[in-house]
Amino acid sequence: MSLIPHPDFICQRTFNRLLSEDGDAFLELAYALTIHKVQGSEFGLTFLIIPNPSRILSRELLYTALTRQQNRVVLLHQGPPHELMKYASDFFSESARRLTNLFREPNPIEWETRFLEQNLIHRTIRGDAVRSKSEVIIANILHQKGIAYEYEKPLIGPDGRPRYPDFTFEDEEMGIVYYWEHLGMVNITSYRQRWERKLAWYRDMGILPLDEGGGPNGTLLITRDDDRGGIHADEINALLDNLLG
Repeated sequence: MSLIPHPDFICQRTFNRLLSEDGDAFLELAYALTIHKVQGSEFGLTFLIIPNPSRILSRELLYTALTRQQNRVVLLHQGPPHELMKYASDFFSESARRLTNLFREPNPIEWETRFLEQNLIHRTIRGDAVRSKSEVIIANILHQKGIAYEYEKPLIGPDGRPRYPDFTFEDEEMGIVYYWEHLGMVNITSYRQRWERKLAWYRDMGILPLDEGGGPNGTLLITRDDDRGGIHADEINALLDNLLG
């Protein structure tokens, strides 16, 4: 004859296993919160779960979620992580979609399948939407010089992960591909550290800076905003004139 433990005994034994010798619990109950609910709160370790599709996700909502952590954030996404890069675009910005000017009429423009407020996005002469006013200036100069550039064209590394140079163009006569990175916030430690990692990645790819003579797989052009966050168009012009003649 076998004895079957009473359910209450099983529950108590299981509960005891979850306690340390001093009676403190090894496990602590936690609860999932929406991004809207945690605005203004911070946590040491944050798990961010993003389903796919996620129709309400926007650039601003993603920024709020990623900045709730104090020490570490773990991202759980249904799909390749690089898909989230698209949320850096104004196309996925809720702010750019708000037609709420109080003192003048809004000026919406159609971009793909959405209408965005023209004053809240950066557009080039060619019609590209870019991330900053400095990139607008660079793109416009490239366009005016007749250089066929591509903006944030994915560049796949040996690890299979894409990186996104600001601009990519080719000198077909010389057979040289140029990758252009414009740095806007090098005075911020986290930004500078990310750039140093990306520069090391370029080197591993055989893409070296122009002042080092370029590399076997391409030449890296690096420009920067000045200390006040400005960009000098004459320096961009001079760089391209010296480069391409």
